Amino acid sequence: MIEASAPARIDLAGGTLDLWPLHVLHPGSVTVNLAIGLRASCRVREAGQRFQVRSPARGLDQTAGSPREFLAEPSTALVGSILEALGVAGPVEIELASEVPFGSGLGGSSALTVALSAALEPFGSRVVEDGERVEFLRDVETRVLGKPAGVQDYYPPLGGGLHRLFFEAGRTRVDRRAADPAAWDRHLTLFDTGAAHSSGMNNWEIFRRRLEGDPEVATNLEAVRRAAERMSAAVERLQFEEIGFSLRQEWEARRKLAPVVSSPAIERSIDAALAAGAWGGKACGAGGGGCIVILSPPERTFAVRGTLSRLTFGRVLAAPVETAGVRVRH
Repeated sequence: MIEASAPARIDLAGGTLDLWPLHVLHPGSVTVNLAIGLRASCRVREAGQRFQVRSPARGLDQTAGSPREFLAEPSTALVGSILEALGVAGPVEIELASEVPFGSGLGGSSALTVALSAALEPFGSRVVEDGERVEFLRDVETRVLGKPAGVQDYYPPLGGGLHRLFFEAGRTRVDRRAADPAAWDRHLTLFDTGAAHSSGMNNWEIFRRRLEGDPEVATNLEAVRRAAERMSAAVERLQFEEIGFSLRQEWEARRKLAPVVSSPAIERSIDAALAAGAWGGKACGAGGGGCIVILSPPERTFAVRGTLSRLTFGRVLAAPVETAGVRVRH
């Protein structure tokens, strides 16, 4: 048996610009994200006659004679895509679990993709080299989404900690650094609005309109880029107040990208946090629902969390910073 788990992430700034060719159209693009201690996990072992995928929490238990059969079912398509890409020919039994709320915008599917790939690779004929791993993960997930997928969501599950990705012509330059969980906990609050989002559809709307030359989307994406650039510089100096204001600036630009990005629950949550003394907040992932991330002065963080916990919807999530990436145990 092989067990693997990988952490989810909070995207702090620059998301959507990791989609090619958006960062080509907006030179100087950078994304900033942070791994958190909510993990997606799996167990894999050899099976008898048929492939099997189980997820007790989701009530999922399906068998198939080949990976292609899994691909035809939405609930198992990701597993089928990875099995085919890795060349896993012999039947295996796979059990899935996740601490990441469904539709939370925390990159739960990408974390699961990383964990599954790590656990299944020893059973397959394909060896994925480190230099091609992110592109491999992007492609197997894109096959399931049916929409363009970016790359930033794979770095936190693979390596943990804080990542800045600088998109330059012909390459992605990666800066990974350790993140002090205690320091971030004094400032960071994660709130789940309770409404699931659809990252693929939200990003596709923005992607399509930008490539069609929509000037409003182009202007707002450039504003997102500038906020992410400011965030990147603040993270390097670990100036939390500046990080918080950059978060607010990024959201002000992002929420204008498309009507589907924000929602009444997101707006009400962020407004409540700001009224309690927060520096800023934004929706995680592509928005439309899911979680929001809030940054505040340490002396206001307790009040921010208390205010959010008293809302008539949603819940504050415990999400400590995760310093370790994917873990594999034989």
